[in-house]
Amino acid sequence: MAHYSDLQLNTFYLIQEEEGDLISLVQPLMETDNCVLILQHDDENMTYWKRKDDVFFEIVDELTEEQAAEYEDLFEEEEDDTFEVE
Repeated sequence: MAHYSDLQLNTFYLIQEEEGDLISLVQPLMETDNCVLILQHDDENMTYWKRKDDVFFEIVDELTEEQAAEYEDLFEEEEDDTFEVE
């Protein structure tokens, strides 16, 4: 089991909340003494607070800086296509 305190700020992680769940891409954005603000990248991005001592099943992978940049580029290109004016 992993804790939310195991996650580094502004780093992308692939995690499983519970065994058998789908894998989620999350990014810790800020922290307080006891909590961490998580950005979950999904169809619609969502932010939520978790206690640092809350547990989840597994950190499946940590994205490298290059992988994180590649991920962000995928959606920037999608946004550019959406707002393209002819």
